[in-house]
Amino acid sequence: MKRQALRRLILLFSFLLLPITLFYLSPVLIIQGAASGIVTGSALVFLVVFLLSLIAGRVWCGWVCPFGALQDQVRDVQEKRVTNPWIDRFRYGLFLLWILLIFGLFLQSGGITSIEPDFSTTNGLSIAGPIQLVVYTVIIFGIAIIALIVGRRGMCHLLCPISVLMIVGRTIRNLIGLPALQLSADARDCISCARCTKVCPQSLDVLAMVQSGQMERVECILCGGCIDVCPNDVIRFDVGRPRVKGE
Repeated sequence: MKRQALRRLILLFSFLLLPITLFYLSPVLIIQGAASGIVTGSALVFLVVFLLSLIAGRVWCGWVCPFGALQDQVRDVQEKRVTNPWIDRFRYGLFLLWILLIFGLFLQSGGITSIEPDFSTTNGLSIAGPIQLVVYTVIIFGIAIIALIVGRRGMCHLLCPISVLMIVGRTIRNLIGLPALQLSADARDCISCARCTKVCPQSLDVLAMVQSGQMERVECILCGGCIDVCPNDVIRFDVGRPRVKGE
């Protein structure tokens, strides 16, 4: 469980930094920048996260994302699993509209005219005045309320464009067979205790994944929770190409 303590510590640190980093994670600022032909700091962060997903899946979501940290705290109040597929489909539709809007605005503004990593920040800070503080507070409470209503990491399932970007990256990795961080399991030692499924923050049926020999899921955030609660060390991290059943 030392790994989970470390993960929670990293997530807490990331959340505490949010008054600085908030605008570097904003999908709205990407749209605002595109309207003026500007590549914003948030656009650069989104690009880095997408590239990371090609070799490390959704590690960002499981280990770094400050919004994930907030939702994990809400989970102590709301343990509801998210199993309705329409919740995820709504996120994909919203993501498509967001991408089309960004490209359309860049075309309308004549393409990329500048790159401004500190776009809309004050000396690099996201929260530097009363208006920004109100925006920060609304976002924090909004994400918490969504998680309370929808369930575990509800914001990730319902609205988050970064999650979709990483899913696209992971899907590309799986299609081309790129070696990457992944989960593997030996079902022969599984005792079907289902602790792995119970602990999964993404509401995945990890037990079924183990028993079927199919550990790859684009919704997996590689948090390692299922590894650390397994009494027989059935699940583990490894680095390799996508595994198929029987390997």
